[in-house]
Amino acid sequence: MRRGRERLWTWAFLGLAALGWPAPRPVLAGSRRTPVVEAVQKVQPSVVSISSEKKAASTNRWPFSAEESQRPRVSGMGTGVILDCRGYILTNHHVVDKVQGIEVHLADGTVFPARLLQFDEAMDLAMLKVDAGRPLPAITLGTSADLMVGEDVITIGNAFGYENTVSIGIISALNRNVTLSDEQVYRNLVQTDACINPGNSGGPLINVDGELIGINVAVRAGAQGIGFALPIDDVKAVAREMMSTRRLAGTWHGLVAVESRTGPGRAVVLSEVQPGSPAEMAGFRPGDQVVCVGDLKVTTPLDIERGLIDVAPGQKAQVVVRRGTQDQALPIEPQSLPRALPDAADQVWRMLGLKTTPVSPEYVVAASPKLRGGLYIQAVSPNSPGAHASIQKGDILVGMNVGLRHWETIQPDNILFILRQSEVAQSQTMQFYIVRRNNIHQGTMSLAGFPASNLLSR
Repeated sequence: MRRGRERLWTWAFLGLAALGWPAPRPVLAGSRRTPVVEAVQKVQPSVVSISSEKKAASTNRWPFSAEESQRPRVSGMGTGVILDCRGYILTNHHVVDKVQGIEVHLADGTVFPARLLQFDEAMDLAMLKVDAGRPLPAITLGTSADLMVGEDVITIGNAFGYENTVSIGIISALNRNVTLSDEQVYRNLVQTDACINPGNSGGPLINVDGELIGINVAVRAGAQGIGFALPIDDVKAVAREMMSTRRLAGTWHGLVAVESRTGPGRAVVLSEVQPGSPAEMAGFRPGDQVVCVGDLKVTTPLDIERGLIDVAPGQKAQVVVRRGTQDQALPIEPQSLPRALPDAADQVWRMLGLKTTPVSPEYVVAASPKLRGGLYIQAVSPNSPGAHASIQKGDILVGMNVGLRHWETIQPDNILFILRQSEVAQSQTMQFYIVRRNNIHQGTMSLAGFPASNLLSR
């Protein structure tokens, strides 16, 4: 029987040859190892699947009813990426919002419980932490500054519960704004036709070099091949704040850095050394290029925070900087934060009832190309000046003026500067400008009856 099968296949191939078709040739393994294959193999160990539970939605408005305690639990799923070998993992906030029992499944099959460290509702990002007892493979961060429409991209994620699902596509468009609700507006998104399904949220969008260029966040319901990702440069800015030593360790170093292009590569350069900070006392200067912090090579400002998280007050870390053509090591000793002094954002919340976070120009360019950024409104306190002025969560505050004087509001410090002006104290009112649904709206805020000006004089 076996000999008969061999004759059958022989006649089949001879028949193909007689028709002029080429006989099949063996495929060499080397020729199949495409850049996509190499990128996936490089990144997959850094991608995790996230599972969790939450109670099913209830229609009963009374929270203490028997029905409330008996509501079934529903399982949730999502994806994340390992940002740091110590177990810091980035995902979407909506993946872990109001859930219980978060578990992280690594690519090697091991499972660890995770805790939620930080989150940012405006950008829909969250930081998780697992204690694996061993170094985990961190993903390589790329840049979204040079993305090209038509460029090949890859997604990896927990699609519909199928872990480590890989899909390939292209970048379909850049700078997309997507409104899901009055409270959730995504801006400056990367659009891709690589498959993004439920469960892919929080997972990586990578290029063919295996670099993270976006975090998958949404898909257009009812469409085919219309998915969206947060661009990595916006993600890095938020991740740096969530992993800052100020937030996670309660320490202060005073280094303010930006990422800049240096020919074909990228460099991290100090844009500011805060006065009176440990960095100033250690001899850092604006313009220094930060090369490494301890053993960690610095390729993004986020790496500065990563390198200093575990350095306690009284300990020193060696930071290598390049000044001109010379490298030199500067020892820096972080200090404990003076907890009695609230930061600018806290003061704005206390005085105006506005919880704000800075956003880049891409978030407001659709309203006006002249805008250089703004302050996203994360929350509005009831009966505050902001609430009485009808400012809403999701608005972006882009400017204020009193009389003929106009100021941008790009950082919370800008608002404090404006409130200190004598014209504000005299009139107790000021005009403001917000971006809402890509349109600019003007309003008036009254400070009469509120203690904001008194607080500023303390």
